[in-house]
Amino acid sequence: MNTEGRGYRSLDLTTNPPPNVKLPKFNGQPYFAHWTTPLDPAGRWLALDRTKKSGLYDRVYFDSNGSGRLDDKSPVGTTRSDQYSAYFEPVRVVFKGEDGPITYHLVLRFMQYDAGDANLMCSSGGYYAGKVDIGGKKRQIELIDGNVNGTFNDRAADMGDSDCVTIEGDKVGERYLGKMIEVDGQFYQIEVARDGAFIKLQKAENVVLGQVRVPETITEFVAFGENGHFVRQPAKGEFSLPIGKYRIQEWKIDRKDEKGAAWELSAYNFNDSARFEVAEAKPVSLEVGEPMRAVMEAQEPQTRLGSRDVTKQLMFSLRFQGRYGETLQIMKGNQRPRGPRLTLTSLDGTYRYTNTFEFG
Repeated sequence: MNTEGRGYRSLDLTTNPPPNVKLPKFNGQPYFAHWTTPLDPAGRWLALDRTKKSGLYDRVYFDSNGSGRLDDKSPVGTTRSDQYSAYFEPVRVVFKGEDGPITYHLVLRFMQYDAGDANLMCSSGGYYAGKVDIGGKKRQIELIDGNVNGTFNDRAADMGDSDCVTIEGDKVGERYLGKMIEVDGQFYQIEVARDGAFIKLQKAENVVLGQVRVPETITEFVAFGENGHFVRQPAKGEFSLPIGKYRIQEWKIDRKDEKGAAWELSAYNFNDSARFEVAEAKPVSLEVGEPMRAVMEAQEPQTRLGSRDVTKQLMFSLRFQGRYGETLQIMKGNQRPRGPRLTLTSLDGTYRYTNTFEFG
């Protein structure tokens, strides 16, 4: 069991009590959340409470056995907290399995910054690990409930809805589950038990590949789809993938300036237009990389009802964006470069103000 948790998932919070759930007596106004899982069609309710009348929420009631009651549960406390966050002890959850009870642990973190919205993040408090024979070599494998729903074999069109696997010696780190997994350039069919009890790998035979073309400036390209999670270092802008449907997850450009300093331009958070299909007969070309577009937005903050502050203000934000709506990040070595400056000047020249954006 891991108190820090693996994977992540955000749960919606509400102050409306759940219907037909018996509740304990609370110290303050509680928050409620509903955790859904394929192992229980009804899901499980939880309630956040305080040990004091006000302050940070630091105790949680969880329907650990699916009884539909919270009034007979002992509250779980925190392992640590700070001004804005409360980290709870792992919550033990029990399901009815075909071969007996299935135990799962959920790690919760409550967050609220000043008067902002409250958020609840949950992670999987455990994972499965063991040695598996891959290509005649025993390697340590870890199964991770990446989407934090209680099962370990989820495959989906998007990474956020899929589970993960790590393999000893794999430089990629966590790979999201698909039909196949790649180890040392070899494809293997992968099968995972829903409860994480076992994993099977079998060498994939007769895998049909298709060609993908990107600009030659791209040094790394990451794609995820029905076949799995693949990382490529293109050679002169070309690489191959098993035929099928994918989504662009990341790309990078590495470059050095005239002084030898290393720079990296990377992209993440693509929109739905970043989906593509690899076919055997015809290469697919993807217009990723440069040029990048700077997007600056100005908006007037909302005034709270009853506020006497009538000072007019504008908030400016600046971000770099790619062709598929992706967010771009520029790094010089391990640091972000100095942000650009914004100068505001009135039409008559009587007002002039310069400010510097901060990235991150």
